Amino acid sequence: MARSSANGASSNVAKETLAYCTSCKMDLNHVVVAMKGDRIAKVQCLTCKKEHVYKTPKGVTEPTKAKATRKKKESAAEATATSIEAEWEKLMASHRDAPMKSYTTKGVFVLGDKIKHPTFGEGIVGRLIYPNKIEVIFRTDLKILIYGGQPQQ
Repeated sequence: MARSSANGASSNVAKETLAYCTSCKMDLNHVVVAMKGDRIAKVQCLTCKKEHVYKTPKGVTEPTKAKATRKKKESAAEATATSIEAEWEKLMASHRDAPMKSYTTKGVFVLGDKIKHPTFGEGIVGRLIYPNKIEVIFRTDLKILIYGGQPQQ
């Protein structure tokens, strides 16, 4: 029953290990059936006798790439939020003399208009999206809103 891999790394084949059984749906003792390099590839459950791909036990917590990735994403999100807020503050300061318009879906807005949204607060129109959408920069986020369309000439 014990198989060795092509490169001869069979030091753990036929030894017992703890693994998650995909059939029993529990962490159980298994026998190593196949190795791929220095990693366990296949195991056989000692309870149900089924052979399957090795799965790490669910009860074992190993440091994974997911935690590092999550931390990177959180720090990237914080950096983005800070840069949006910095941009918002800069734009609001440069347009401080412009009047504040109340946001309505039927309103007409142009680039650089300051708007007061009932949910998101004060923002400034950063981009016009043809035909009837605007990208508004609020203190902590960018939002795409619907509006009445292009101003009449």
